[in-house]
Amino acid sequence: MSIHSQRWFFRLALPLVAVSAAVLPLTTVTAANLHTTPVTLQNTSQAPKLVAQQSRLRRVRFAPGASSATIKDSVVSGTRDRYLLSARKGQKMSIRIVSLEDNAVFDVVAPVNQAGQQRTLKQEAFSWTNTLPETGDYQIVVGSTRGNASYRLQVTIR
Repeated sequence: MSIHSQRWFFRLALPLVAVSAAVLPLTTVTAANLHTTPVTLQNTSQAPKLVAQQSRLRRVRFAPGASSATIKDSVVSGTRDRYLLSARKGQKMSIRIVSLEDNAVFDVVAPVNQAGQQRTLKQEAFSWTNTLPETGDYQIVVGSTRGNASYRLQVTIR
């Protein structure tokens, strides 16, 4: 198959964030020859605004007389939603997360113990039940295994 009659155009996409007048070569490639044509990028008056979700930290409180709470939210890829939940040593905590594409997971992090250490009790789980080893604020850290994730997180303490 001959490529002599075909032309291939290569373009370089550059973000236009605070670009001064710059000259960049735009290259047209054919099988027979190479030549470059200068292209001038001009300064824009306003840089584009990039908005990214940041990781969030929120406290979970149960309704009076309730032993569980359900949280419906979503997390953007690369960020984490952190939930603080106060509990006592010896209580049983159950956590379950459900997401449409099965791409939301959670970690459970214990409070700082008497030795000043904090440990992760479970990583990247869909469900978890255990007796709590310490009294204090437990963290439930929700993230995504791929892409953005809408989720429903159910937390129960007995």
